[in-house]
Amino acid sequence: MFFAQRCLLLLMLFSSMLHASTDKITFNRPADTPQSRYIVELMTLAYKELGINLELIEFNQDSALVAANEGLLDGQLGKISGLKQMYPNLHRIPVPLFEFKLKLISFSNNQVLNDMPTLVIHSTYPAASQYLKTTPYKGQLYKVKSVSTLLNLLMQKQVAAALVIDFYLDPYLQKLQTAGVKMTTVNSQFVYHYIHKKHQHLIPELTATLEQFKVSGKMQTLRSKHNL
Repeated sequence: MFFAQRCLLLLMLFSSMLHASTDKITFNRPADTPQSRYIVELMTLAYKELGINLELIEFNQDSALVAANEGLLDGQLGKISGLKQMYPNLHRIPVPLFEFKLKLISFSNNQVLNDMPTLVIHSTYPAASQYLKTTPYKGQLYKVKSVSTLLNLLMQKQVAAALVIDFYLDPYLQKLQTAGVKMTTVNSQFVYHYIHKKHQHLIPELTATLEQFKVSGKMQTLRSKHNL
């Protein structure tokens, strides 16, 4: 009995030390969109509930996922599911933050992916690459690091089509529609918060906090605030 009590006390002390050691958590600053502003505010509030300050730093977007997996960053503010195989050190908090749509865009009236001889995708965000793993594309695939480059290739008709996340298209919608670009939703995906395995002790608390935000309506209030 005495031994069991001592073990319990040691476990509680170790848990307290883990929590105390996490007073700040650092992520790369995402591209400035309504979706990213929503996630930053939501996760800042969630970590504040745990007594942790969320800090954003400037970091190369192209290498942020690799850096997070290596522990140079504390995780990723918002990414799709299905990253575990390539980034095994990142743990997903199982409460979806929001949903987005993956769009196939082209000048063709025939919006069928494998009828497009050439396709360009945005490589910085893994949504299109993940989709193509389950829906293999047989044509010539190009990968670019920015949405503006992707859209320039399409508008100049150097590629037949593009796969791109809907909210990245928002600033360009009027121009694209005026030019006659057709858009078809090919897939919907949820975005989740990820933390590095060194912070996995926070998973139950983060999950409970986000669930509480969902039930209380705080998530929806923030979505409305950011016009999502």
